[in-house]
Amino acid sequence: MMSTRDDPLLQICEQPVQGTGIVVSQSRADGLYTVESGRGVFALRRAASCLLAPEVGDRIWFCGDLTGGLYATAVLERGSDANSRVCLPAGSRIEVEQGALILRADTLRLESRTLAAHTGEAVLAAKKLTGVGQEAVLSFTKIKVIGELLESFAERLIQFARWSQRTVDGPDQVRSRQIDYRAEQTMQLSAQNFIADASNLVKMDGEQIHLG
Repeated sequence: MMSTRDDPLLQICEQPVQGTGIVVSQSRADGLYTVESGRGVFALRRAASCLLAPEVGDRIWFCGDLTGGLYATAVLERGSDANSRVCLPAGSRIEVEQGALILRADTLRLESRTLAAHTGEAVLAAKKLTGVGQEAVLSFTKIKVIGELLESFAERLIQFARWSQRTVDGPDQVRSRQIDYRAEQTMQLSAQNFIADASNLVKMDGEQIHLG
């Protein structure tokens, strides 16, 4: 009886196979690529080291054997204008032990269901910054904003503070249909010149009213 090691067909299948081919189709369901080469048509998978995902029309380099399977190890030439995709397995990390990691592009876009950033210090420098969202929650011990012009537009503005102080070097104007200021203990208005003007009614009510 012939052993498996002496089987000529098995020996042929276990011989290394490598070469170049053109991707003619791909199945995203099972991850198989159909490649035409000078040795025939093969069905193969993408090797873990082939980060650039092959597309239909690409010229690739493949290797392996017929027993263990063939793998696309590199994309040699792009055969179409399709966007290049760098694919990593689940749980992947890009890590630089020393030095800096720089991502450079004319346009950089991050797409994710959840984005989390953990760092000791963050610096953002931009000529123009635009943020669009439904809800924002910020929690900081101290916030400092420095700018030449600050504009805010809101349907409703609600603020809560235990202590508040504001200093304005110049005119301070508030324009509203109705203004209601209430103090539980003392309200003090002090100025070099104080003018109170009403076109209809001026009312002052208190147990004692001192003028002058």
